Amino acid sequence: MKAHSISMARTKHTDNTNSSYKVSLRAQATSALDELRVLDLFAGDNILWSAFKCARYYGIEKEKGKGRNLHADNLKVIGSLDLSQFNVIDADSYGIPANQLEMVFSNKTLRDGTVIIYTCITNRISALSKAVTIEFGLQKINRIAPTLIRGHSAELFHSFLYEKGVRKICRYTIRDGTSYYKEYGYFVVTK
Repeated sequence: MKAHSISMARTKHTDNTNSSYKVSLRAQATSALDELRVLDLFAGDNILWSAFKCARYYGIEKEKGKGRNLHADNLKVIGSLDLSQFNVIDADSYGIPANQLEMVFSNKTLRDGTVIIYTCITNRISALSKAVTIEFGLQKINRIAPTLIRGHSAELFHSFLYEKGVRKICRYTIRDGTSYYKEYGYFVVTK
């Protein structure tokens, strides 16, 4: 049997792609709020929220030298934050922020009425998040035959949100000719 090599194209992560759509989504998501107290879990250079008047803005960014943020892995910080201090949690990541949202939902200080903004960017070979595999008992199949379920990342993420009590999502998708499914959306926490 002849061995074949597979070359995988690397995706270049581009901060704030589709910025105008993302700013419009944030304006829509927060239109009913009297003031904005934002926790930005993937803050980057703080560009998306610069168009808004925020009573409080707290950015977390893993990459050094980006924006005015706490430089940290957000997964190590979310559990220790008092989420009641925020009425908006922005989880706009390069992929699917299920692990971060698991931490948010597990934080006892999360309040009803909190607006959560998220991304769901995936393709047929994107890895599943740990939170999703645990939620649905898929750890073994993900380890043994991950390609059987990886193409269902978006559906599994929506099911994950449903299991967390999310019943209404406002979202839009972008078809840009790539192999990626790109969804941007928000929901309001109801406990």
